[in-house]
Amino acid sequence: TLATGLLAAAAMAKDVTYYWDIGYVTANPDGKMERQVIGVNGVWPVPEIHASLNDTLVLEIRNSLNTPTTLHSHGLYQNGTNYYDGPFMVTQCGIPPGANFTYRIPVQQTGTYWIHSHYSAQYVDGIRAPVILHDPDEPYKYDEEIVLTLEDWYHDQAAALLKQFLSWKNPGGAEPVPSGALIGGVGGDTQKKLAFEAGKTYRIRLINMSALSMFHFSIEGHTMRVIEVDGFDTEEQTVGNVILSAAQRTSILVTAHNETDSNFVFHADMDTDMFDSIPEGLNYNSTGIVEYSADAPLKRDDSVDWSPF
Repeated sequence: TLATGLLAAAAMAKDVTYYWDIGYVTANPDGKMERQVIGVNGVWPVPEIHASLNDTLVLEIRNSLNTPTTLHSHGLYQNGTNYYDGPFMVTQCGIPPGANFTYRIPVQQTGTYWIHSHYSAQYVDGIRAPVILHDPDEPYKYDEEIVLTLEDWYHDQAAALLKQFLSWKNPGGAEPVPSGALIGGVGGDTQKKLAFEAGKTYRIRLINMSALSMFHFSIEGHTMRVIEVDGFDTEEQTVGNVILSAAQRTSILVTAHNETDSNFVFHADMDTDMFDSIPEGLNYNSTGIVEYSADAPLKRDDSVDWSPF
């Protein structure tokens, strides 16, 4: 009966609690410049958050920064909890330096989301992370899932970038161009590797956590099937590439080959149309490796279908 189903759902619901001490750490994710970033519990990149439908997501926050902070769970409706939505001095006062705050967010949606600071341009300094809300009645079948973040990366601090952007010397409003791109928190000469096993089907949750950049994602020699966009399940659609603007999320299904004698390149290319200039040395064509075997050679296939889906 309906009542029995409701009781069962209520019995399965639980508090999912994360303790975050937000503070400064140093990192050098592209191997080109060590800089101060904002992490959690002394760690950066910030770890993923996972919960399920009907859970309550509890975030116990300690602000160890020297500025206020807030957190915005991007894509969550916050029905009845808009005071936890995060925009500084819009729906929430800032969490002062040295203070604690608790977010209690009922999980009323499923899908792929992310969380980030909503104080000034603070999230550009690294305080951002995936939020994965699982559906107990998942409509699609797959063997494993991979969460893959795409980010533009700046060597300058967010405060300096904001000052540059708002300066009277920038009357055209040109946004600061990133220093590079990160895939799964790494960049430069370090390539992100996705471990594939023969015949398995993977759900890859793509999240663009950038400040500015749009990304074009594709996998050489493989077919991708879109099943979710921005938290909404979709009819399965076969595509050659996926375009994600800043803050967008897309889930794709990829079935691994049965042969394991070759590895393949995947692309996360920044769209330079949004850049007012392209600095010398900027690598906007970022790549990673789909790895079947550590000692297998790369098999290149540049015949990517760039038509939009």
